[in-house]
Amino acid sequence: MRTHEIRLNPLLLLGLCFGLFLGLHLFGSGSMGQPAAAAGAESSTMEVRHLVGPGEDLHLLSAYYYGDARQWKKIYQANRSQIKNANRIRVKQVLRVEVPVDWKPLMPFSAWMEKVEATAPAKEPFPSAAPEEKPSAEPSGEEKTSDSQ
Repeated sequence: MRTHEIRLNPLLLLGLCFGLFLGLHLFGSGSMGQPAAAAGAESSTMEVRHLVGPGEDLHLLSAYYYGDARQWKKIYQANRSQIKNANRIRVKQVLRVEVPVDWKPLMPFSAWMEKVEATAPAKEPFPSAAPEEKPSAEPSGEEKTSDSQ
């Protein structure tokens, strides 16, 4: 019987845990820190522009802005025109993130990323796959002895 090992991206897992722990009213505007005016005066959201840095993905951004890495689709939907693959965003890409008007940062995104990276478990390489032992076509020594009697 074969068993399969499941490995999770440690930064994704930490982003999820960190975001859930810190709640919905998280940390700050993006790297650019430029909230844009909402479309209507009565709107309850504002747009934050985030400059993507190395090692960032939609799950991490969602954990930072929404407190829940599972809400990454909100950021993806707001930026569909420039994100071809939701699993790959480009460094220096500027993304729009809709946040509540009363959303206030507890710390800058760069400080949050430093905390996430500092608490990330050390990256271990995947273990090399050991060759699977195949049953021998020849009977074992005990079986040979009993057959020859």
